[in-house]
Amino acid sequence: MAEQPARAELTQLFPVIADQEDLMAECMSILRMYNLAPQDLFFKYEAILLSRPSGLRAKLATLTLDTARELRRELQRETQAKAVAAMGTPTDKGSVKIGKKDAADLGGFLDGLVTPSRPKSKSTVPTRLSNTANNVNLPSPITPSSFATPQRPSPAGASSSAYRPNNRLAPPSATSTSRIGVAPSSPISPSESPAQLHPLPTQPFSARENPHALLETLNGHVGASSGVPPGSRSRIAVSTPFDTSAYNYRYMFEKLSTRADAFDEAIDEFADMIREAYDVAEFGDPHFVTDDDIHTVGRILGQTTDSNKLTAGSMFLESSRQIGGGKRIALRFANGVKVRGGAPGVKGFGLFPGCLVCVKGRNGSGGVFVVDEVLMPPPSGLSTSSPSELLAWQHGERLQSQPISMSIAAGPYTYDDDLIFSPFSALIDVAIAERPDVLVLLGPFVADNHPLIAAGKLTQMPADIFRDKIGKEIARLADACPATTVLLVPSVRDCVSAHVAYPQAAFNKAGLGLPKRVHVLPNPCTVQINEVLIALTSVDTLFHLRREEFFQRAEEAEPDATAQGAHDSMANLVRHVLGQKSFYPLFPAPEQLAADVNLDATHSSMLRLNGPAPDVLILPSKLKHFSKIVDSTLVVNPSHLSRAHAPGTFAKLHIHPTPRNVLEDGTGDVDMDADGQREHGVWERARSEIWRI
Repeated sequence: MAEQPARAELTQLFPVIADQEDLMAECMSILRMYNLAPQDLFFKYEAILLSRPSGLRAKLATLTLDTARELRRELQRETQAKAVAAMGTPTDKGSVKIGKKDAADLGGFLDGLVTPSRPKSKSTVPTRLSNTANNVNLPSPITPSSFATPQRPSPAGASSSAYRPNNRLAPPSATSTSRIGVAPSSPISPSESPAQLHPLPTQPFSARENPHALLETLNGHVGASSGVPPGSRSRIAVSTPFDTSAYNYRYMFEKLSTRADAFDEAIDEFADMIREAYDVAEFGDPHFVTDDDIHTVGRILGQTTDSNKLTAGSMFLESSRQIGGGKRIALRFANGVKVRGGAPGVKGFGLFPGCLVCVKGRNGSGGVFVVDEVLMPPPSGLSTSSPSELLAWQHGERLQSQPISMSIAAGPYTYDDDLIFSPFSALIDVAIAERPDVLVLLGPFVADNHPLIAAGKLTQMPADIFRDKIGKEIARLADACPATTVLLVPSVRDCVSAHVAYPQAAFNKAGLGLPKRVHVLPNPCTVQINEVLIALTSVDTLFHLRREEFFQRAEEAEPDATAQGAHDSMANLVRHVLGQKSFYPLFPAPEQLAADVNLDATHSSMLRLNGPAPDVLILPSKLKHFSKIVDSTLVVNPSHLSRAHAPGTFAKLHIHPTPRNVLEDGTGDVDMDADGQREHGVWERARSEIWRI
C-alpha cells in the first residue's frame, strides 16, 4: 500500500488526525499489520461504536490515540476468534457457520458463530467464546465455572420470574460439569444446555406450608378487630378528594415546553417550602462565581449519557428558570459537609436522579458548585379534623366505637406457570371469613409480563381472564359479605387497563364483571375512609429508590444527643416519598425498570402528595414486607400476594377509635391547632399485621 495515498484517505475519513502525527502513525500501523484499506478501518471503527452502550459510545465518538489503540485490540480479538473458529473441520457438527452478515464484520461474525467442537481426547482442552454487550473476550480454557455464558438482556425488561430463587433449578451433576471434551453452550445461548437443567416441579398452591400464618405485627398492644357483624350494612364512607377525569389525559402527546414548565413548577414549589421552613431570605444562582455562601434549590441529575448509579463525582444540579435560568452545574460535596433537618441520628442524606434539594455553598471556580450544607425538606403537617367530626365518625351510629378493619393485597395474584389465580381465591376466602370493612386490591391483576401472556400461550382474552378469575371472585365476596367495600387500583402492567402511563386512570368497569359496590381508583391516589387519609400506589417506588439512591455521609448541623444511632434504610426511602411530596420522585426512571412505570413527566403534578401527610401510606414492593411508623405516618408494604413460584403476603390493619372521653374533654397527648382541629393520630391507635396467604 502506498503510504501517501493512504494518509490522504485517512485524513479524509478521519479529519481529526490531520494534525496529530502520533494518531496518524498508529492508524498506519494498524493498516499494515492487518492488511486493511483505510475504508475498511473506517467501517471497523463504525461497527465498534454501534456495539457499545450509549455512555461508552459517546466517549469513543471522537477518534483519539486511546480510541485507536482500543480499535487495534478489537481487531486482534477478532483475528484470534477467527483462528479458533477455523480449527473445526467442515464435516464436524460443531463447525463454524457464517450467517448472512459479512463475516469480516465483528457483529455479523458473532451472530453467525456456533461453538466448534474438538476431538474427544483427554489431552485436548476445549475453548469457548463469550459474547458480552461490550466486547469479545479472548478464548479461555474451560473450567466448571466457565460454563456460565451471559444471557442477552430481554428487550421487554425483567419479568417477575427474573427474581426467582436460585434453588428452583437443581445443579448439574458432577459428571456433566467435569467431562472434558464436551463443548459448552454457545455464546448466544443460555448459560446451561437444556439437558443440564432440571427444573423442580412447582409445589401446588394448596400444598403450601403454614397457610394464613402471621409473620409480623406493629403496635401489638392494640387489639385486633372482629370485622363487620353479619347482616349489618357498610360502616365506612369512602371519599376521593380529586378529579378522576383529570387522569384520562392523552399520553404520548406532550411538548417539551410543557414538560419543562412542570419541572420548573416543582422546583419553585420546593423552594417556597424550604423558604418557609428555614426562613431563607433568597436563593442565588449557582452559576454565578462568588466566594460568598449562597442558598440555592434545584433538581439532582446524573450524566446524560450514563445510565449508571449516581456517584459523588457524577452529580449535577439543575435550577429552575426563575432561580438559575434552567441551567445545570456540576455539584460536589466539601469535606465535612453537614446536613440540617431531617431525621436525627441518620448522619447523612440520600440523593437520586430527580431529587429536589436545597444546598448551601459557593461557586468559586465558575464550573463547580461546592456544597457545605444540605437542607432537608421538613415533614408535612399531619391530618386533622374537629373533635365533633371525629366523634361522629368513630362513635356515631355506624361504627359505634368499633375499630375499622382493612385487608391490603398487591399483585401479581397467580404463579408464573399458570393463570389459575389460586392465591387470589384464597385471599377472597379469608375476606369472606373475616368480613373486613375495606379490601384494598392493587394491580397488576392480569400482567402483560406474565410468562404465559408474554409468550402468547392464552386460550382467553385478558379481559375474559379478569372477568372469570378476578371479577367472579369479587362478586362472590360481595354476595357473602355485602358490607365489605372493595377498592381497586390498576397497574401500568395490567392488560385490561386502557391507560398505560403513570399517573394512570382507573379501570373501566364495563366488561370486567365487577359489582356496583366496587370502587375503581386511579394510580396513584389519596382516598379518605371516614376520617382516615390513605395514600396508595401500585408502582414499586421503594425498589426503584433503593436501586438509584446515593447515600452521602454527613454530620448534623444541629445534632440531637438523645437520637438513636440506628440506620433504617427502609424508613429513609419512605422519607424520600414524604419529603419530596411525590409518589414517584425519581426522574428519569431507571432504564431497566422504565416499563414498570411508563412515567409521564408532563403530568407529574398528579403524583404530588399535596396537603397534609397521609395517615396511612401503602407502598407495595418486591422488597421485604414491613410496617413502620415514619414521621407519624403508618407505612405498609404488603409485598406481593404471589411470587414467581411461591405464595406471598398481604396486610391487615385494625384502626381503633380515639376514646370518647378524650374527644369530648379535649384531653390526651394529641395536639390541637389554633382552630381547634385535632390530629388523627392513626399511627398510635392502629394495629398492622403482615400475613402469609
